[in-house]
Amino acid sequence: MTTSDAAGNYRRAAILEATAEVFLRYGYKKTSMDDLARAAGLSRQGLYLHFRTKEDLFRASVANVTSGTEDACRAALSRTDLGTVDRLLGAFEAFHGGQVFQADSSHVGDLPLEHERRFVGAVAEFLAASGASRLTSRAEVGPHELAETLLAVSLGLKHRATTARAYRDRMAIALRIALADIPSGETAGRRAVSNFPNR
Repeated sequence: MTTSDAAGNYRRAAILEATAEVFLRYGYKKTSMDDLARAAGLSRQGLYLHFRTKEDLFRASVANVTSGTEDACRAALSRTDLGTVDRLLGAFEAFHGGQVFQADSSHVGDLPLEHERRFVGAVAEFLAASGASRLTSRAEVGPHELAETLLAVSLGLKHRATTARAYRDRMAIALRIALADIPSGETAGRRAVSNFPNR
């Protein structure tokens, strides 16, 4: 990679980070290219040199946030200093922290659904590696079904909780109930396998 390529990638990443904040604050429809250019420290014409349309920029912003979210989820699941519940809780918190563009998902196609599928797959792999397979076989459900159910619980709690702390406390209870039969000594210190595929 040349110096100019690296500079271009750095500039693009800075634009995406700055404009994501604007999209989050005002939503897709109420955000103008002038708003986005101002946030990125560019003229409107300068912004068009990087992104042809607002929709292109929005898609790139969503993809950038999604990528960062998946990195954070992977990091949470890979922590070796925490037990299963805390690692899963960190992953769910990271996943929901990246769900900032849900209301405007019509402009990004299947990206949010694919992101959710990858997250469920990562959680299912983690559950299988952490000893949940014995638990799920007794309940006659697989790790993937358990992961989907935990996501549904998490989404419900996210919409009902009035604070991040309330969400965290209630999700921790749900995880402890769901994983009550997994011995904590077996699960702490294990590393999850492959989580999200690298892009």
